[in-house]
Amino acid sequence: MRFVCDVMLGKLAKYLRILGLDTIYVRSMDNLAGHKINDETPYFFTKRRLQKILYSNPVYIKADDVIGQLREINNLIAPHVSERDLMSRCIGCNAVLREVNKDDVESLVPEFVFHKYNVFKACPSCKKIYWKGSHVEHMIAWIREMKGINGRST
Repeated sequence: MRFVCDVMLGKLAKYLRILGLDTIYVRSMDNLAGHKINDETPYFFTKRRLQKILYSNPVYIKADDVIGQLREINNLIAPHVSERDLMSRCIGCNAVLREVNKDDVESLVPEFVFHKYNVFKACPSCKKIYWKGSHVEHMIAWIREMKGINGRST
């Protein structure tokens, strides 16, 4: 399942990607038409009431904070969240991350990071490098909170 967030929901797009969900962030309404795959219509999340919607299932978001937004759409996203997919996408461009050889990232990460961590992932599109630093603990706590919202585990 693919999800699309409009320009007013950039932070929501980032959090959906952290959850491992295929999420497109559209900065211009002119760019909406090209985001259907295999005749599957994605959920389109927006804060705007549009006169003409290109998608048959727009979801109008009311909350201004990302946790409130996630609560609003939790029933829609929960069936698509899987622990094996958590933190598997680039939060910047949505590409699926690939594990890379540690030696290949030595010049791309801070020296202390290179010496402290052994597993690295890279975005094949934008080339960002990811590792399980201390921020991952905060993300896992947040993900557990999300699981508590829907009352089910994945």
